[in-house]
Amino acid sequence: MDKSCPTPLPATISPHRLGGSKPRRLWRRMGWGLLLLVGTGSLWSLPTAIAPPAAIAYTTRLNLFLTRSDQESFEALLRRAEITARAGVQRSFDADILASTAVITVVADSQGITVPLLTVEVSRAEWRARPDVEYWARYYEAAKALLAL
Repeated sequence: MDKSCPTPLPATISPHRLGGSKPRRLWRRMGWGLLLLVGTGSLWSLPTAIAPPAAIAYTTRLNLFLTRSDQESFEALLRRAEITARAGVQRSFDADILASTAVITVVADSQGITVPLLTVEVSRAEWRARPDVEYWARYYEAAKALLAL
């Protein structure tokens, strides 16, 4: 048998069926599969791109400073601190829709002495249900003595 001359193919087998279009078909299948894989992956990430997940919510912290006037009583200063804290909580939630909790500390300054008066820590849902600073506030009892009032 002569090795330089290949044996003729039977009439029922065409050269195209042996491999002429096989790589092309394989590439088409891989191309569609790859396109399908990438397309579905981007569809899964689409909701995350449109609306961020709730795990991004965080706490806003704000320190507000008040200066006591010369003849102002401690009770009047405390009322001003409550009004300021209420405005701070509301402003924190209005300014940032992702904030889930607000922590507001009101600090008073009297003749060079700086003392925290109250701290309000409240979640957005709690504030919506009961927007009352006196209910959510933690008052510092030593503030009056430290300010010498």
